[in-house]
Amino acid sequence: MFKERVFSSIGIVLVLGLGMYAGGLVWLALITLLVLGALKEYADMLMLQGYKMPLPLLMLLAIFMAALQSYNIGIISELALLVAFIAMVVWLVTTQDGFANFAFGFMGYMMIAWTLSFLVCLEAMGEGWRFTLLAFLIVWATDAGAYCTGMLFGRHKMAPVISPKKSWEGAVGGVLCCLLAVIVYNGLVLDYTWRFVLSVALVCSIFGQIGDLLESWLKRWAGVKDSGNLIPGHGGLMDRFDSMMMVAPLLYYLLIIYHSISIYF
Repeated sequence: MFKERVFSSIGIVLVLGLGMYAGGLVWLALITLLVLGALKEYADMLMLQGYKMPLPLLMLLAIFMAALQSYNIGIISELALLVAFIAMVVWLVTTQDGFANFAFGFMGYMMIAWTLSFLVCLEAMGEGWRFTLLAFLIVWATDAGAYCTGMLFGRHKMAPVISPKKSWEGAVGGVLCCLLAVIVYNGLVLDYTWRFVLSVALVCSIFGQIGDLLESWLKRWAGVKDSGNLIPGHGGLMDRFDSMMMVAPLLYYLLIIYHSISIYF
């Protein structure tokens, strides 16, 4: 299992690294595939509880969302959400399917397609891989810090019902590791004020861990250990990108706010 996790991790880093380096349509295609795969995992988990998602429609809307986000225009995200909502409402009233399927379907679209599509926005902001890599650095540093600190010092359970192995000590360690990693990255690659960098690292690290708990709750509710089995030793795509569902949009909007009112930082 350990060897599988190591080799899978190396493979993930290589694929993401090549995608970031290529950028443009290659990165857009990679993120679109990620979103479609995660939506399939989400639909499969909901199926276990008797809910059937309009998966083809959701996937089509997800492709539309990712394609629009590549233009990195302010209202594009809201426009794509509006189109998705209208399409889902039309699907509901024409099929007269259960309202729960509509609600869970739109929630899945929001939780996966909308959030992860901001990885496309980050790449299109003008700095290319620099902002995208920052998002992954936040997630990876938080995960590594939380795991190591939790293993060594974890005593107080953070959410025993949802995720019994997570501790408050681990959560704090994850945040501290993220702060350190982002400060170093800013000094080497970016050039923002330390106040802004610390704010970004703190907010994204905390909410990234909340995204992890959200996906853990979903798996527990669905009665599964992993969201899928695509990645040996890791589980599914949602298992690897649950924190990113919070980090990518948060980082994007924090950067937008900074560049709009940077005088205050």
